[in-house]
Amino acid sequence: MKNITIDHPLRTISYQTHDDRYLQNLEASALDNYRLAHDQVWRMKLLFEKEKGEAQLALINLHKLEEERWELNDTLGFYKEQVDFSGKNLHTELEANFQVELRNFYNSVIRQHHKLVQFYDVIGARDREYTIITDTYFRGEKPIDPLHFEVLDSVFRHHEDMHVDVVSLDKDLQQFLAVLTDVYLLLDSYIQQYNILYTTYSDILQKTAQLTKDVEVLDVVWGKNRDAFI
Repeated sequence: MKNITIDHPLRTISYQTHDDRYLQNLEASALDNYRLAHDQVWRMKLLFEKEKGEAQLALINLHKLEEERWELNDTLGFYKEQVDFSGKNLHTELEANFQVELRNFYNSVIRQHHKLVQFYDVIGARDREYTIITDTYFRGEKPIDPLHFEVLDSVFRHHEDMHVDVVSLDKDLQQFLAVLTDVYLLLDSYIQQYNILYTTYSDILQKTAQLTKDVEVLDVVWGKNRDAFI
């Protein structure tokens, strides 16, 4: 017996061959396709890991925006204890120095809303990748399925004539299918991470929109000239 070892980035491929048999064309093609399947799964793994990581990075930045929104919302609560925002003459009743302070706060809320809306550029990029990945690997028939992997069927079907030792090849195949299953588990993990990101963004966007609406009452203090202060 001769040991065949291929140091592949996904996993080491290892099986044996018989010394007294010749390599068949059908066998060579099947073994080459088996190695190509490793290439495909390795690229899948890299893609899923990358997109999961990108979703995690986006979520970190999103949490920073949420912390800023929370602080602004807390500040609004403080001001509501100091000022009756429902007063019809708010623009005349406020002292000049307090108008400046509230103006700065108001503009901070508007800027925060703009920042969160602009953050959709990040979400949109992640959403496009998510659609491609789920359409390709999650919905419908999988391009490479651990439950229906038939690349080596012809070799096992004619094992008596094969140069490769099918016992060692089958052992290697089972290890490959286990790795393939783990890659699809990574896909599931990525999908969960993306859903957390998208749900979190939607929730924070809604809360920030509500905060912006809550401070609109201050618009009466500066009227149409508010944009000059932003």
